[in-house]
Amino acid sequence: MPVVINFKICDNAEVCNGITVCPTGAFQWNKEKKTLEIDEKKCINCGKCATSDESCGVGAIRFAKNEEELEKIKKEIEEDKRTIKDLMVDRYGAQPINMPFYCKENDLKKVISTKRTVLIEVFKEDTEECLIKSIPVKEIFNMLHIADLTYRKLEVETDEFIEKYDIKELPSLIIFKSGKMIGKIDGYYSIEDKEEFINKIRKVI
Repeated sequence: MPVVINFKICDNAEVCNGITVCPTGAFQWNKEKKTLEIDEKKCINCGKCATSDESCGVGAIRFAKNEEELEKIKKEIEEDKRTIKDLMVDRYGAQPINMPFYCKENDLKKVISTKRTVLIEVFKEDTEECLIKSIPVKEIFNMLHIADLTYRKLEVETDEFIEKYDIKELPSLIIFKSGKMIGKIDGYYSIEDKEEFINKIRKVI
């Protein structure tokens, strides 16, 4: 197998650049096993999943041109002391990690029934981006400097919810204060867009 995944630093998410760039569907998500895998029968050894500009941002996908390179990569992975501990935190636009951040549509009324400023990230499973590209919620808290701030990730289930809050693009950040909606920011913002995203939140609050 010329392609190897370093699961020590891979978030092993269903949304993966390796899947996106693979021309044959060899790089895939196994729903039953809930893991990324490579189908050797479909793999054409092009290496796009590991070497293209759109491939994995953390270098978790490795490509070997021959057996010698493969053994070298395997050894490097075996000796790799890195972990995904710092990666596996809740981030805007990425899969929920910690359940306390997660809520459903029918939980919203209770969550916003407070004088606090509440940020509700609305998403669908198929709109989630890679963790490494996304802004950590902790950094949003740190940059806003608001003591009475609540953050929740809400998985939207109905078109009525989308229409009610006039959501144009997912993910979307709906901002509430004292139980009332005071603003909304549509669309995904990557870690590179962090300053722009935070400034947009500041303008609303």
